[in-house]
Amino acid sequence: MKTPFLGGAYMSRSANLANQRCINLYPELVETKDGKAVGGFYSVPGETLLASVGTGPHRGSRARPGGLLYVVSGSGLYSVAASTWASTLLGNLGTSTGPVCIIDNGTQIAVFDGVAGYCWTGTAFVAISLPATGPVSANYQDGFGLVNQLGTQTWWQSNYKDLTTWNALNFGTKDAKPDWVVAIGDKNREVWLFGQEYTEVWVNAGVSGFTFQRLQGVFLQAGCCATFSVANIEESLIWLGSNEYGQGVVLVSEGYRAKRVSTHAIEYAIKGYVAAGLTISDAIGYVYQDAGHTFYVLTFPSANVTWTWDMVTGLWHERAAFVNGAFNRHDGNSYAFYGGRHVIGDWQSSNLYALDLEVYTDNGRPRKWLRSWRALPPNKASTEPVTFDSLQLDLETGMTVPAGTNPQIALRWSDDGGNSWSNEHLEAWGVTGATANRVKWRRLGQTRESTGLDRTFEISSSDPVRAALIGADMEAQ
Repeated sequence: MKTPFLGGAYMSRSANLANQRCINLYPELVETKDGKAVGGFYSVPGETLLASVGTGPHRGSRARPGGLLYVVSGSGLYSVAASTWASTLLGNLGTSTGPVCIIDNGTQIAVFDGVAGYCWTGTAFVAISLPATGPVSANYQDGFGLVNQLGTQTWWQSNYKDLTTWNALNFGTKDAKPDWVVAIGDKNREVWLFGQEYTEVWVNAGVSGFTFQRLQGVFLQAGCCATFSVANIEESLIWLGSNEYGQGVVLVSEGYRAKRVSTHAIEYAIKGYVAAGLTISDAIGYVYQDAGHTFYVLTFPSANVTWTWDMVTGLWHERAAFVNGAFNRHDGNSYAFYGGRHVIGDWQSSNLYALDLEVYTDNGRPRKWLRSWRALPPNKASTEPVTFDSLQLDLETGMTVPAGTNPQIALRWSDDGGNSWSNEHLEAWGVTGATANRVKWRRLGQTRESTGLDRTFEISSSDPVRAALIGADMEAQ
């Protein structure tokens, strides 16, 4: 009997309704629809150390096409060369923690840290004399730098092609509704002003002084609750949304509308962070494309959790570092595509890593993947005791196995919606060359009315082997 193995992460408000975890695995569908199965799981990319830059933590990065990579690590702004990954200190900010916005006009690099602005002119590192206070979110369009003023409806424009000079008269006001400018997005040469509850769209009108004007007739009744959650995703923008009715929904722009892409399960998890007294306004999001997938990686630092949405499948999964036997937020705190690599900066150290699908550790540290799912098909009632004779995984074996090792996969199960679990049962994954190995567990017990009738399976492994999981079959009666 096939068991419904394939799917995304979906931990419902009640685990008795849905209890599907998907950590460090992402589903991929067979596009031709003629594969062995509809789809399967692959392990998420591991991390390879590229360089140690500054003192850490990494706070932001920006790649200049054909040029250098610019990163803020600790209080320093550094340039990094892809040929050697050697770094050069360009100057120091007045702060050493917290995310930063970095913008680039092709000649100059400007950094805004929520307190002040700084610019690398190509020859010197200078403090920017800004009319704005508390500059948090910045962007660049048509030769102009753009930055918000913390806690106000005001946003400012730099002089043309000069990120060091900001005229005190060149500002605009997000005035359709009286909410603050939380973030500034850029899409198709339009400026999206995300407020706390509403979003306006402005365009370059070519007028003297402040050159931007609001696009009439365009107004989104959706704002943003986390400045650094805003990211470009193909031809759209994606962000952690809020409005006058609530917050904590992930939204994607669809034309001039906001489309919900989070699930009730994700939204309930986010609500739980707030209920626990944690903030969600510190959420950090970035987008990258890899092997045909477009991923939005959204980290909640205060909650120590990272969620990832795959635009191609529409499914969510978790990304997690595995430290001291526990899952933690993913290491990435900044992202840039540079030198043909997906480069992330560590939130705890000075390390820059490359994400690599052919690497199965995080800089040598074991990485654990996990999948849990309901044993019975959807909508099938579990009103009678069931005896589970066996569970067999269909997966790739005997490949990418380190020499001399015998990797293991752990199985455990719950019959009461994940409130209690069995002991782990290990089965060998297959040594090198054992490409026909069967991973099968037998004599898995019986559900009982006294201990629960609805079984959930969970498999996991922390061995450094590529996970390519196709399906699962069980024998039950």
